Amino acid sequence: MVMHIRNDINMRSSAGFTLLEVLITMFVIALALLGTAGLQAYGMKVTQSGQLRTEAVILGLDLLERIEANNPGAIAGNYAVDPLPTAAPSDCFAIMCTPAALATYDLVQFGTRLGAVLPGGTATVTRAAAGTNLWTYTIQVSWTERITRSSSTNTTLGATETFSYTVSRTLYDRDSIL
Repeated sequence: MVMHIRNDINMRSSAGFTLLEVLITMFVIALALLGTAGLQAYGMKVTQSGQLRTEAVILGLDLLERIEANNPGAIAGNYAVDPLPTAAPSDCFAIMCTPAALATYDLVQFGTRLGAVLPGGTATVTRAAAGTNLWTYTIQVSWTERITRSSSTNTTLGATETFSYTVSRTLYDRDSIL
């Protein structure tokens, strides 16, 4: 009978202890899941930011390739315009165009893609003399992204930050070489 009383006392003192263990375990698991969700959201933001940077690089290099392909239009300075044109005089994909018309067509295509793939996308195209029969074209592509830093950095939630990518290439007048 003494043995039976001891087991009963041990059972009463440990009653509810298992429930407390389960609650603590659930709390720890909930914290781990919240941390994982936060990391997932941050990873998605970084991925989106990388994608926008890649798009800016592709856009800038594409326009530089178009500029280099249209050497007479580039030498004449037809690509260095501000602001970018919004309408081309003709569809240079379907018909043969002058170098000036092709430059306008290329800039319209560039501006259309810029607005479609980069939020708040803007661009500037400049040309500078780099020597005899040499010109340097510089393209700066800018866009905006939402800031996701915490409020401890004194930034307003929902604020945006502007990023830019700059690329340049020096061209020579191919007709003067021949």
